[in-house]
Amino acid sequence: MQRFFNVITALVLLLGAGWAALAVSMLGAGPEGPHVARAGLVLVMLAASLWVWRRKGSRLGAVAVVLVSCVGLGFAARFVEPRAQRDWAPDLARAAHADVVDTRVTLHDVRDFRYRSTTDWDASWYSATYDARELTGAWFIVEPFSGFFGAAHTMVSFGFSDGRYLVFSVEVRREKGETFSAVGGLFRQFELVYVVGDERDLVQLRSNHRKDDVYLYPVRASKERIADFFLDMVARMNALHAHPEFYDSLDNNCTTNLVRHFEKVSAVKVPYDHRTLLPAFSDALAYELGLIDTDAPLEVVRARYRINERAMAAANQADFSRRIRGDEVQQAHSVP
Repeated sequence: MQRFFNVITALVLLLGAGWAALAVSMLGAGPEGPHVARAGLVLVMLAASLWVWRRKGSRLGAVAVVLVSCVGLGFAARFVEPRAQRDWAPDLARAAHADVVDTRVTLHDVRDFRYRSTTDWDASWYSATYDARELTGAWFIVEPFSGFFGAAHTMVSFGFSDGRYLVFSVEVRREKGETFSAVGGLFRQFELVYVVGDERDLVQLRSNHRKDDVYLYPVRASKERIADFFLDMVARMNALHAHPEFYDSLDNNCTTNLVRHFEKVSAVKVPYDHRTLLPAFSDALAYELGLIDTDAPLEVVRARYRINERAMAAANQADFSRRIRGDEVQQAHSVP
């Protein structure tokens, strides 16, 4: 039993020290990357805990040193505040916001880039007015990341009766020179932003230039619920524009935000399971809940709505959105 408790104590000390080292090096980090030198401070904490354990013979005392240090770091993290003004990456230089009057939404800083590669583009932003009463459907978009098991980006696109389509993409707002890190996303390294843009930008970037698989599923919901979903996303976007928040890899990311929007406008409770933690499988959860087509096995539905070949053929075309949906999936499968 003595050996067992010693092993448990050692594990607690190592895990606590590892978490503390990540927190110290990541908190407040920007394009310069983790502040590795800061992690040296954790050695002091670890040395103190080992001294209490070995010299005083107190396992609980050693654990208490680590726990108190971790709690102190957690408290200190509260003082790291999100900011709206930084030297943002060019593709995230503007944050969309809107003026809302009843069901009419005038969106500003809608992104409409034209890409030659993932690093070479012609930048363009515009303002436009949309009426939620003119919504014809919504599409759930899943982009699994190549080479990363379970990782993916999720988005929602809304279609209007005049043929326009608008994508909402919940993302980290990177600074110039900064790259995404799931670990950094646990330690307040990135702000959260709602990117709103044309499908020729946000979809084509992923399908044609990043070469990731992209799935475009019609959402099975009434027009009233789709309108509520759209207006709720606009309200959240405006709130973030006024009061920035940090991205959180576990609880404030692309998929968890979409889930919260959906739950606000639906009677369905979405379970928090591995399919929200690993959003590459989020379409399986949507299938299980009946939010996308269920008239065939999931793999058949996936093949039906994988749009990569159509996207390549429709590259930069004015009717890109119509072409990627194909003749057989032109309309969303709305239900009462």
